[in-house]
Amino acid sequence: MPISVAAVPGIGAVEPSGLIVREGDLVEASGPVEAGSRMCSPAPNPLLINTPCQWGIQVPGVEPTHGATVRGRWHPGWLSDIQRMAYSPPSTGRLKDPDVLDTPPCPAPAHGWRDGEDWFDEPVRAYLHAHAEQFAEPFATHVGNARILVVEVVSGDVDQARAALKAIYNHNLCVVAVPGGHSIAAENRLQATTGKAIEALTDGTDRSDIYLTTSENGKIRVLMLQLTEPLYDKLAAIGFDRLILDPWIRPVGQ
Repeated sequence: MPISVAAVPGIGAVEPSGLIVREGDLVEASGPVEAGSRMCSPAPNPLLINTPCQWGIQVPGVEPTHGATVRGRWHPGWLSDIQRMAYSPPSTGRLKDPDVLDTPPCPAPAHGWRDGEDWFDEPVRAYLHAHAEQFAEPFATHVGNARILVVEVVSGDVDQARAALKAIYNHNLCVVAVPGGHSIAAENRLQATTGKAIEALTDGTDRSDIYLTTSENGKIRVLMLQLTEPLYDKLAAIGFDRLILDPWIRPVGQ
């Protein structure tokens, strides 16, 4: 089965075992540093206010700053033998920018796209979820001031699907065929199996080092502080074929 780890600019995909950090390993990390020499990971702050970061690591001797890159020897909760590097914003263990099309994958209708934000998509969403094997989750894009709802048909007849949707939705609509795409039903199965298993690992605490999971192309991206051997073993038991491992702190060279 294929194994996925996060591939980011300047960092190639590696085997999951290559991401494990062990006592004394040389690692690299980037992020803001708070008072008390605590470097913060890119984990989102659910409170959206300036509070001490929950997910981070101690970097003794590093003064508070908006951004630092360091290398040091890893120990649980802190780094030793720290060396300051040229600052580079964190590219690992962080949410990816939304991968949304700039323009709809459909030509504009003869009369053009209608300006305005039509947010009442519930009839369409209800129809798609009632035919969950046939459709992917919809998304919206824009052309100027016009909002267009994009629906991907992953199986079945796209013309029939378009006609059925236009009968219940008279706003800007783009219906396209994406054979073999990730359907709503497939996503539901992913969340009910792999998603639940990862959720059980986190159990609402910081003990697992996992701070966020997101769905991505039929897999679950697991964003974490670091990948330790105990966590590696737990994720291996779940199965790497549906996981993208994305630790913030990584061994140098990974």
